[in-house]
Amino acid sequence: MASSALNRLETLLAARKLDGTLARPDAARMPGPLAPTGIASLDETLQGGWRRGDVSEVIGGPSSGRTGVVAATLAAATARGELVALVDTFDRLDPATLAGAGVNLAHVLWVRGPAISLPGRPPMVADTLHRAIRAFDLILRAGGFGVIVLDAVGAPARAFQDLAPATWLRLAHGLSNQPVVGLLVGDRPIGRSARGITVRLTSTRRWVGDSPQSRRLASLDIRAECEQAQRSVQTKPAWTLRAAV
Repeated sequence: MASSALNRLETLLAARKLDGTLARPDAARMPGPLAPTGIASLDETLQGGWRRGDVSEVIGGPSSGRTGVVAATLAAATARGELVALVDTFDRLDPATLAGAGVNLAHVLWVRGPAISLPGRPPMVADTLHRAIRAFDLILRAGGFGVIVLDAVGAPARAFQDLAPATWLRLAHGLSNQPVVGLLVGDRPIGRSARGITVRLTSTRRWVGDSPQSRRLASLDIRAECEQAQRSVQTKPAWTLRAAV
């Protein structure tokens, strides 16, 4: 049973509309509106998909399946007729890749940052990341979007350390109680909300060919570990991404 001090703290946070920052056990039992990822095994593990009103993360190394998960999520959302937004911090998106995954590009707002070489000059990288976060916040406040993605892949850890401590808390507060999925995409954990999900991706390359001359990539076997504030999801969904050969 919660103490009177805890009850009073929750009441004060609610009065200031900050109660969305709380990680309550009952929230895990009542997930609220969900947005399917478009990947059946991942949706099953997430009990239906991404939570709306929360900030979740897709993290992993190169060729781990990050782009595939984002593309599948956006394809599922645009198929439902939703508008989506993608803040491309370092201008790395290939629209043809999204279109090939089934995304309706007419329903996509693409915000492009400067195409800078990474790691690049720290002040320039930090400023670019700050602008991308600001763009995410402005799109959120504008309303009308079902999914908003901030792609910060390649940003060094130092760039995140230089951000104001309340940066992710502010974004989580802005998303709270809104029918919007917030997704952060990066190489490492960034800043999910209290009830958000972290999907950590790894992949194994499968090759075909009997000689160095004929050897080529056939597929990527991708596995995902899903974590949330209340508990770590034990099931590890897996799927195969076929390469063009």
